[in-house]
Amino acid sequence: MGMLETGTAHLAASLAQHASVDITYTKRKVSKPIKATRGSTPFEASDAEGIIHRTTTRDYLIAKTQWPFSEDPEDGDRITDGNDTFVVRSVPGQPVWRFADPGNHLYRVHTKQQ
Repeated sequence: MGMLETGTAHLAASLAQHASVDITYTKRKVSKPIKATRGSTPFEASDAEGIIHRTTTRDYLIAKTQWPFSEDPEDGDRITDGNDTFVVRSVPGQPVWRFADPGNHLYRVHTKQQ
C-alpha cells in the first residue's frame, strides 16, 4: 500500500470515528444502522433550451469498511438521519454515488430530502 492510499484509509477511519453521525440505511426493505459523515455537492446542468440549473445534494460519506450490504448504493435507497429521510438520487449526468478518495475507501452517496 502506497503513502497516498495509507493516508486516505486513515482519513476514512478518522471521519467514521470523529465526524460521523448515526444513520439508518435502507436497501430493498432491509434497514441497517451505520455511521456516516454529512456533506454536500453542488451540481450544474443545462437543459435543452440552454438554461443552467444549479442544485446541491446532501451527501453522506460512508467508509467502505462500515458498508453493511453486498451491493453498492442504488437509486431509491433511503437514509434516515434523525427525523429526516433522504432518498438516494442522482442528478442528470451523474451517478448516485462515487468514491470520495483515490483509494476507494469512502462512498460519497448523493441524496435528496424526501
